[in-house]
Amino acid sequence: MKSMDDVKSQLWRGNLMWEERRMMLPEHKEAWLQMQKDEDKVELHGELDDDQWRAIGEVVMDALNHTLEVRLTYWHDGYYTDRNCYIYKVDDINKRVRIEYGPADDSIREWIDTRVIYDVQRI
Repeated sequence: MKSMDDVKSQLWRGNLMWEERRMMLPEHKEAWLQMQKDEDKVELHGELDDDQWRAIGEVVMDALNHTLEVRLTYWHDGYYTDRNCYIYKVDDINKRVRIEYGPADDSIREWIDTRVIYDVQRI
């Protein structure tokens, strides 16, 4: 009959025998983390109706003409982003809006396509 110490040592050795197979390569870990992140992504919303575009247009033009801060909700790379910003310019030809945000002394400007804009609210 085997003693308890023999059984424990045999179990311990058995676990160590497969220990190297538990290792995960950095590339595999990175791919797994990216896959986890990609599961949370959402698709771009469908075409907005005329009433929604009219409401968005009113807020955008009012903010542009009176330098008002707005909260812009838009889709970017699989996620919806809320950004407090100012409307700096509207480009009707290319269908995009230039927003300005950041600290007052070092503001950042970027173009947002109108097709990815979901909502604009006055703050």
